[in-house]
Amino acid sequence: MNEKVALITGAAAGIGAAVAQQLAAHGARVVLLDRDEARGAALAEALGGRFMACDVSDRDAWASVIAACVAQVGVPDYVHLNAGVMSLPPSAGFLPLEALPLANYRRIVGVNLDGVVFGLQALLPHMRDRGGAITVTASMVGLIPLPVDPMYAATKHALVGLVRSVAASLGDSPLRLNAICPGGVDTAIVPDTLRDSGMPMMTPELLAADVLQLLQAGASGEIRVRLSAAVPAFAVSAPVLTGG
Repeated sequence: MNEKVALITGAAAGIGAAVAQQLAAHGARVVLLDRDEARGAALAEALGGRFMACDVSDRDAWASVIAACVAQVGVPDYVHLNAGVMSLPPSAGFLPLEALPLANYRRIVGVNLDGVVFGLQALLPHMRDRGGAITVTASMVGLIPLPVDPMYAATKHALVGLVRSVAASLGDSPLRLNAICPGGVDTAIVPDTLRDSGMPMMTPELLAADVLQLLQAGASGEIRVRLSAAVPAFAVSAPVLTGG
């Protein structure tokens, strides 16, 4: 992995930080994107990488940071589109969908879905013919319901469909696009109701190892599920409609 350029979103903490640390440990030059400039810059300095402030829900911001990354570090070989939020703060409890404020709706769609769509739009022109790998953080609830946060499940379902569809559209491109669907990961966004339910939590470092394997050798279009530390990761498949 020496000399590989690796770009990670939501990289200041949690899963993104763990992935950045493991990529750097394997010799990659890491570029960390996050809105948290203090933590992101400190981690980038510790890893010998580069930090770029970025609101992933802003399409223009994506164009700027990718142009800067290409000019200053190089075209990414590996990308982890990881930034994500839930509808409400962890301590807020359950809120029916009909009561969700518009600002919260716009934020979760903006970060979780727009952040990946805009990222792909900015990255594909550079990576489609060159190759490499892009791994998206979806979620186990991209495949099953999540009654405590329907909008989180909705955005993660959308990511699973997006990854499968864009990967299928790449044809003979050497670029690989796939997704990781974790169960509970011990990060700051997990709602207290889920923690209190006894749901098993895996460490960000465990999931980061799965992400590295997907970046290095995962199949394009693969949707990999990691339920917990006790259950080995596995891939789920779906038929592809090609038209005709």
